Amino acid sequence: MKNSQILVLALACCISVGLRFLDTPLLNFSSMVALSLLCGSVVRHPIAFLLPLAIRVLTDGLLHWKTGYGFFPSWPLDYLAYVLIFFVGRQIQPKRYLAVVTGSVASIAIYFLLSNFGVWLMWADTYSRSVAGLVECFVKAVPFARGTILGNLIAAPAFFALWNAFAVADTGGLVAKNDSSLASANDR
Repeated sequence: MKNSQILVLALACCISVGLRFLDTPLLNFSSMVALSLLCGSVVRHPIAFLLPLAIRVLTDGLLHWKTGYGFFPSWPLDYLAYVLIFFVGRQIQPKRYLAVVTGSVASIAIYFLLSNFGVWLMWADTYSRSVAGLVECFVKAVPFARGTILGNLIAAPAFFALWNAFAVADTGGLVAKNDSSLASANDR
């Protein structure tokens, strides 16, 4: 992996960490879904799915230390959602913006469904264990989902655009270096 690619991933990680701590009018304004999607699409290491999970564990730990509310009963399904989103990212070519947007929307839906199913399933005494209780859980989750939707619909195209911009810059640099070395060899 090139230094510029590492820089883009580091920037995406820093933005994702920062948004978890940013106080905004939109609840849950974040880019964790976008980070998982980007990692799945561009990082080919077999354990790369651990990067977004590590960011989430780190921020959950810091939030728990700061507020006492970083970890909650349904966290396993949130983390599972990031792993599934990572594998959605595996199907996306970074230069195909329609695929990026489609993958973003699908990934946000995966996160919404799994995380709120986890709330319904694991938060005892919050919702009845019925279809009506599950529907109530999803309906009450909509205000919390707005920030997740908006944050990730902004972040995913931005992260991929940065990735692609640096890839083009790297390719241009490699072509220029290769051309000059070929010219040197031909001049001899």
